[in-house]
Amino acid sequence: MSAPVLEVRDLTTVLNLAQGPVEVVRGVSLDVGAGETVGLVGESGCGKTMAMLSVMGLHPQPPAEIVAGEVIVGGRDIRKLSEEERRMVRGAQVAMVYQDPMTSLNPLMRIGDQIGEVLVAHGRSADEARNRTVEILGQVGIPQPRRAAESYPHEYSGGMRQRAMIAMALALHPQVLIADEPTTALDVTIQQQIITLVTDLQQAMGMAVIWVTHDLGVVARVAERILVMYGGHIVERGPTDQVFRDPEHPYTAGLLESIPRVRGAERHPLRQIPGAPPDPTHQPTGCPFHPRCPNAVEKCVSEMPPLTERGGADHAEHWAACWVPPEEWVA
Repeated sequence: MSAPVLEVRDLTTVLNLAQGPVEVVRGVSLDVGAGETVGLVGESGCGKTMAMLSVMGLHPQPPAEIVAGEVIVGGRDIRKLSEEERRMVRGAQVAMVYQDPMTSLNPLMRIGDQIGEVLVAHGRSADEARNRTVEILGQVGIPQPRRAAESYPHEYSGGMRQRAMIAMALALHPQVLIADEPTTALDVTIQQQIITLVTDLQQAMGMAVIWVTHDLGVVARVAERILVMYGGHIVERGPTDQVFRDPEHPYTAGLLESIPRVRGAERHPLRQIPGAPPDPTHQPTGCPFHPRCPNAVEKCVSEMPPLTERGGADHAEHWAACWVPPEEWVA
């Protein structure tokens, strides 16, 4: 892997609620190199989006507050910068595509004005912003970009709105793109178009991508490395092919077994992970997955397992947080 362009170290975010602070991001660490794609996966409610909003400094304040950790971009911990300095990093060095383009776009502003606003905020002249807006709309595959820039969000289809969000994120040639569920609510054909678009633009611009999703099929196609998140923790990380072939955490194994197999000999009843992700206000003690885990032992209830390297030389850089090794799993 190339040198990291983004490093996140032990990031912890809490929600300051009436009953007290509640941890929703719990000691998350990750890195991504130039040109690399890292997948961040897990069920809804596991903390993926809050972790990425915390990286961007866009977590809702209040009630959210980062209480520990570092976010290193260009050798600087951007958490120590002033708000004005952080604004200059957002968009120019690290950009984000949000989950729902219809609610992320201002319905009262033309698409071109919304993209141009980003450019002007980073020092571009009005003429430069207009020209770059038309250019980037064309790059993301929107037909007649000059005319499209004059349209409002409601005049775009779902796929075009997502392309407009990608255009806005990439307008300043960032080093890192965080794509938070960019294919959610799109039909399968449009999903593939968006995946291909981001991949092509990544190769052309040499940027790093963090792909946030619950869809393991997408991660298998685009990511070199995968991080599995549960209960605010990273519970497994490693090269995508290794994690898919030999999962070291029961939660990861359960997610993989829920993927339908369409070929005859490989078909089997889909496994269901019982229960639901933990309520952040009532986190279980020990490993957050133990109430749903068929392999839990007494130690799982009382102690959170550390993220440790697994498998030796054959599984380099494959880490998991589980007290019970796969050879001892009962299911």
